[in-house]
Amino acid sequence: MMSQNPAAQFDCHPASHDHRDQLIAIYTDAFYDDPVFSWLFPDDGTRTPQLEKFFTTMVDHTFGHGGSALQTRDYGAVSMYFPPEAVEQPEDVQATLLRSLRDVLGPDARRAVHLLTLLGDTHPKDLPPHYYGTFVAARPEHQGAGLGTRLKQGVFALADQRAAGAYAEASSPRNLALYERLGQCRLGIDVTLPRGPQIFPIWRPPRPAPRTVTGTPGTPSTPGTAEGA
Repeated sequence: MMSQNPAAQFDCHPASHDHRDQLIAIYTDAFYDDPVFSWLFPDDGTRTPQLEKFFTTMVDHTFGHGGSALQTRDYGAVSMYFPPEAVEQPEDVQATLLRSLRDVLGPDARRAVHLLTLLGDTHPKDLPPHYYGTFVAARPEHQGAGLGTRLKQGVFALADQRAAGAYAEASSPRNLALYERLGQCRLGIDVTLPRGPQIFPIWRPPRPAPRTVTGTPGTPSTPGTAEGA
């Protein structure tokens, strides 16, 4: 029998790029009031379309360069991530991503490029193999229902099956408190955006790989192709 997707124990399942419009819509709605994205796009009147452009670029980049996503049933919440082999992206791939953001965001691209460059520079290079969770979000009507917790636990389950760590950045003190309750701890120095909010790097060390779970055939534990709920 095939190994069951370990994230399924938390009712988390692989998200398909065929549903990219759903992912983009969830992220656009969920991050409207997020401190980091309010700093990125300070104009309330244009924030929604700019968020849509930003997350369209990030969703396509993730699925196009080794990343994947989990979703709770019926796409109530989603989480994008990169598995260990795709965490470190080639310089030309990163350059293409930043160029794409400049093309679609116009003057707002300056802050978006600064943010991604800063996160790349502060991502520790000496960590053991790990999953990198980039964005977690729930539909507004599902926020507070624990779906973000399930998605975090789902990524942890994927990491544990490979005895890998789990790295991410919390975009608010509220999210930081949640991630700490789930077993991640602050790592290194907090990132402070220019005249803006702080971002908190967080880490969960590798744990021994669990025994292989067998049962109903499902999606392999490492999907083919990364947090605010």
